[in-house]
Amino acid sequence: MESGPNTYWVGRYRLSARIATGGMAEVYLGRRFEDDGARGPAVAVKRLMPHLASDRRVVQMFLNEARITAQVRHPNVVAILELGMEGTEPFIAMELLEGRSFAELRQEAAERGQRVPLGITLRVLVEACRGLDAAHRAVDEAGRPLRIVHRDFTPDNIHVGVNGAVKVIDFGIAKADALGSGTEPGVLKGKFFYMSPEMIAGKPVDHRADLFAAGVMLYEQLCGRRPFTGMTAEEVLGRIAEGRARPPTAFDPSVPAALELVCLTALQRDPAARFDSLESFIDAIEAIGGQAEVATGEQVAAYVDTLFPPDRDPKRQALRRARMADPSHGGTPPIPRAFDPNAAPHDAMTMPGAWPQVFLPDVGATLHGEPPDSVRPPPPAFPGSTEAATVAGFRASSPGISPPSRPDAAMDSTPPTRNPADSSPPTRNDSGITQGGPRRRSRWGLALAGVLGLAALGAGGTWYLTRTESSPTERLAKAQAADTPAAKVSLLSGLGADPRATAEELAQAGTTLLTARAHPQALELAEAYVARFPKDVEAHLLAAQAATELNRGKRAERALDEALALAPKDLRPSLMLADLRERQGDLSGAVAALAKAYAQKPGTARVAPRYGRMLSQSGRLDEAATVLSAWTREHDDAASLAELGFVRFRQERVDEAATLLKRAVRKDARLAVAHYYLGAVLFRQGDSTGAERAYREADKLAPEDPRALAARCQLHAHGGNATAVAEVKRTLEERFPERANVLAAECKTGN
Repeated sequence: MESGPNTYWVGRYRLSARIATGGMAEVYLGRRFEDDGARGPAVAVKRLMPHLASDRRVVQMFLNEARITAQVRHPNVVAILELGMEGTEPFIAMELLEGRSFAELRQEAAERGQRVPLGITLRVLVEACRGLDAAHRAVDEAGRPLRIVHRDFTPDNIHVGVNGAVKVIDFGIAKADALGSGTEPGVLKGKFFYMSPEMIAGKPVDHRADLFAAGVMLYEQLCGRRPFTGMTAEEVLGRIAEGRARPPTAFDPSVPAALELVCLTALQRDPAARFDSLESFIDAIEAIGGQAEVATGEQVAAYVDTLFPPDRDPKRQALRRARMADPSHGGTPPIPRAFDPNAAPHDAMTMPGAWPQVFLPDVGATLHGEPPDSVRPPPPAFPGSTEAATVAGFRASSPGISPPSRPDAAMDSTPPTRNPADSSPPTRNDSGITQGGPRRRSRWGLALAGVLGLAALGAGGTWYLTRTESSPTERLAKAQAADTPAAKVSLLSGLGADPRATAEELAQAGTTLLTARAHPQALELAEAYVARFPKDVEAHLLAAQAATELNRGKRAERALDEALALAPKDLRPSLMLADLRERQGDLSGAVAALAKAYAQKPGTARVAPRYGRMLSQSGRLDEAATVLSAWTREHDDAASLAELGFVRFRQERVDEAATLLKRAVRKDARLAVAHYYLGAVLFRQGDSTGAERAYREADKLAPEDPRALAARCQLHAHGGNATAVAEVKRTLEERFPERANVLAAECKTGN
């Protein structure tokens, strides 16, 4: 079988359109053909991005998803139809889903100033939990429990279909005792807002970790906020470990008491105090009734239609176009080339002209609507198509615009010629412009003159109104010199509407407002900047940064998509997307964004150290070691040396870790984290005195970080020094009164 960018057969599946693409995988609409030409239904075929197919760890995660999901046959779990290989590249064929993620439903409702109705949320949670409960109870062929744990049960991984069906997707980082896992045990994975305390502590997890995540989603519905929040990831993780969520009635007294009890039981810090299974969780919800009545599937379907009308939803329209692009749509299926060596070349795949986000199961990343990257350029339209793919997509997405009558009409800028003396009735050319005789043209001339006159008058009025004001240059200079944020905002107010302001001045004004932390004003200015200079990448980046600061994720994503389309080689959109994903608690999304930047420019100071650090924090130790080793060979970067040392420590290369961390401390003696990591290494080597000294130094350099102090407490507890333990506990209570009990929980003499 052929291979390369023009291969449109994968195994027995003919691929007709790429319907989604992301940082790790791309998804095609496909159809299976048998040797006799019999065809199956349309399915989704997922393939790794070519540059990742040789990455052992990524492939392991990809295969892990298919292996584990295939063990679960349940209507509330996405069905895996086949796991196969095309040459050396794996692919997954799965059922084709049409709908949205639960996260998208919640986001769309929020943008309308609403919350998803309680009954709808309960239905989605109950059905998703049924599927996940089936996964928890799955057994192998010999009847042995597989003990599957999803470990990333979040709104992004719950699919809500247009028919009201709910399915759990993306088992990419799940674990099963009999099948292994896509990741090392004890490593923090998934979106951390939904992580259970035992996951954060690196302890063994079972099905009750997924139950905790269900409790978080229920809490979000009841309260309109997360149960555990903070300014940084570390702060959030610390509060989850404490496990003290405020009762939902503290935020909304109307929450039914029985439902509050269900929610808080699911969120218990101790797994043994939670429900014993998701089945019990479901039963408890369904038994409440009344105000907490669970909606029907029909009501869910109607609600999806309300938020995403079928005639206006870009995803549903894109999937419809993809189905129409399938050569089997109304035609006779050919014998696959893979099984017919004498067949003609493959049909080329028609790509939709627009690439809205299409939700399909993904591995490690949400698939966003973006033009296909340069790795696999889109092929031309089907032979005999009446329109180029891009024109077809544009026309299909533009209400009231009819397609041109011939393939090249849209490119034809030469109107039909006409004899001025011809007295025949006026006609319309292919662009819909009326063609007439001299009299018609003279009337148009008069109209045009009138329009130009009005425009000139308007321009004169604008000049008159603004001639006495300070120029944009003067206002910008005064704002940059102003002492207070309020003064800066006042001086720059309305600058976006000033027609005299240049793109460069608007960019500088936006930066000034961001520096002053005037984020709403910065976004307002950015919107005006984008409207006036839509092709200026700086305008979209300014909008993205301001929207990110305001936690307006959807607006930020849209701005970054625009910036990336305008400047595909610019690193900043990928780096800013990583910032956004990290703020959203999506560590895998942040890593995927940094991976894209690293692939472009691996030797860049803005990319390599950060990418290595994020890989380390995500538990991808081999990849982190590769990136950080390559960087530190060329740059004596203390922070990167320290992170690489911590990676080596977790890889059980303790002596090498000690050497790297001591080198980092020599390079920058004020780097607190280097001392903290070194303390852990020295303790492992049996040097308790050296570890104590390193922890003290880390605590002195970063007294706001409790980790070094808590480590000292555990160090003394291990050595049986009760006096030292009591002293450190007192310090913890003084400095961190709200968290002292949790920080000292493992600090017991004799451990």
